[in-house]
Amino acid sequence: MSRFKKEDWLALGAKLLAEEGPAALTIDRLTAAARRTRGSFYHHFEDRDAFLHAMMERWRTQVIEIAGKRYEAAQSQAEVRALMREQPFELDFRFEREIRRLAASEPIVREILNQVDCARIEGLACLLTHMRPDIDDPMSFAFVQYCAVVGAQWLLEDPDDPRLPAIRRTGNRLFGLSEPEEPVQ
Repeated sequence: MSRFKKEDWLALGAKLLAEEGPAALTIDRLTAAARRTRGSFYHHFEDRDAFLHAMMERWRTQVIEIAGKRYEAAQSQAEVRALMREQPFELDFRFEREIRRLAASEPIVREILNQVDCARIEGLACLLTHMRPDIDDPMSFAFVQYCAVVGAQWLLEDPDDPRLPAIRRTGNRLFGLSEPEEPVQ
């Protein structure tokens, strides 16, 4: 049996959270799913709180730092606009929804979730400042746009929901993310 690394525990925790919800994040459930002993878990984490903190830091890195680099690498406003249209739908809605459920009872999770929410909204406002000079209050606009994404995570259970293409088109129009129309000749 190969060694179960810290990253393996964190990936397993994220998978269980998305699939089974917050109740799956007990040490007994994690060790059973990993087919490892408690000793293996405790080799990497002092306790469940340390595990939750590490799992949340891993998520923060994925959704803020790594995602942010994609925007930094964009070569044009069209590429940024395309990222803004696509990236929200690349998120694991189930995982993000379950993080919000877990945050209701876990201060460690709530703190990092709040930091991620603030960073996402601030980043979006920054992008809007450069892309949409017509917006008087980019922070409020970003907040409303972010609320739409979070709301969709709660309301769209299935990532293949047949309503999704129409919802995306409508959101793109509402938030000014559609590609500019070609003039009719």
